[in-house]
Amino acid sequence: MTEGGIARWEKKEGEAFAAGDLLVQIETDKAQMDVEAQDDGILVKILTPEGTQGVKVNSPIAIIAEDGDDISSIDIGALSKAPEAKKSDDSVPPAPAPVAAKTVDEVSSEAHEDRSASGVLAPAAAFAVHANHISNVGEIKGSGPKGRVLKGDVLRFLKEGKAVISKPATSEPAVASSAAAAAVPAKPAKKSPAPVVSADSETAFLVQSLESSVLRHIAALELAKKTTTVQVSADKLVKLIKANKALSDSAFAIRAAALALHQVSLAKDANTRVGVAVEGSRAPTVVEIANASTTGVLDLATAIKEAKKSGTAASDMPAVVLASDGLYTPATLPVNSTVLVVGKPRQVVSAGDAAAELDGALDQLIGVPTKKAQVPVKSTSVVDVKVISDSPAAAAFAAKIKAFLSNPELLTF
Repeated sequence: MTEGGIARWEKKEGEAFAAGDLLVQIETDKAQMDVEAQDDGILVKILTPEGTQGVKVNSPIAIIAEDGDDISSIDIGALSKAPEAKKSDDSVPPAPAPVAAKTVDEVSSEAHEDRSASGVLAPAAAFAVHANHISNVGEIKGSGPKGRVLKGDVLRFLKEGKAVISKPATSEPAVASSAAAAAVPAKPAKKSPAPVVSADSETAFLVQSLESSVLRHIAALELAKKTTTVQVSADKLVKLIKANKALSDSAFAIRAAALALHQVSLAKDANTRVGVAVEGSRAPTVVEIANASTTGVLDLATAIKEAKKSGTAASDMPAVVLASDGLYTPATLPVNSTVLVVGKPRQVVSAGDAAAELDGALDQLIGVPTKKAQVPVKSTSVVDVKVISDSPAAAAFAAKIKAFLSNPELLTF
């Protein structure tokens, strides 16, 4: 393939996209191909609009960037005025100059050169076909729109054992001549062996096929292995914060962590420093909160606000890092540190009260008279505290945090 056309842009300029989202539809004289995003990003500028034909391979068609990338060095205005491919209305605008942008070559893989599957293979399906050297592509039944073959169709085709695997041939001596070849009696055709799927290529395909939701689930399971969770009564904590709006649950949590570290050691070096995690572009930045065990919660609340606004990353990692839920993944967890996550207060009722209210509701529903007076159900505030750590003392540390947060008035001194 030497050129193609832009059939349709699925994203607008300035619109964010996630890995797997459909970006653009490319059409050639043989097929129409969907181009999916490989990573999260933003479509900064469309250089080649819809309807443009004759876009040469390696010609830039758009500028994409990650959130937070500095694109000030790219002269987008100059690129927009650069020569473009010819439009479908036969006008001849200039073709774009080479820049760091997505090209037609990037969006058309070698898989689409397979004539037997031309026009029906989705990009992920094409990857699977070529990774596993499937030769009988035409036998794959597509379940996508207009019979398009999706990656799930290829995976199912492999698992059902219907795929004929054609490995790249090794170099062999050539036949001397067609006459000599014709003189040799033809041997009976041997039955082809059962197809054997390459373990490496199938593993690669399966990894490529994992949806982002599955990956998030796997990350959650990895964190769960390191997490100790305790439920803390938060009635007193909620009352104190309501009485003084300058206070925050983060200030109480930091003070509790600092005091708990003096009673339970999480690290071999007896590190008692604490800090807060601030969301960053790649990984959270940890800012140390100095002297937290001897500082009042009002001053701590101010220090935490300043740290999140303009704090400097700690030179030495604190023993405990206070973070919001979901901020850390298994890959970004701080080394040799414990992550403390304090959830938001929520209302709960006791099991006995809930059962009594349910019985009363059922009696009213079926019309059974009751002589018992209706007692209002009382709810209490609780918070879930998570301690994410590899330390064997994590459970003891969580118990200390629970004791302090259950009696927050002790932390105000």
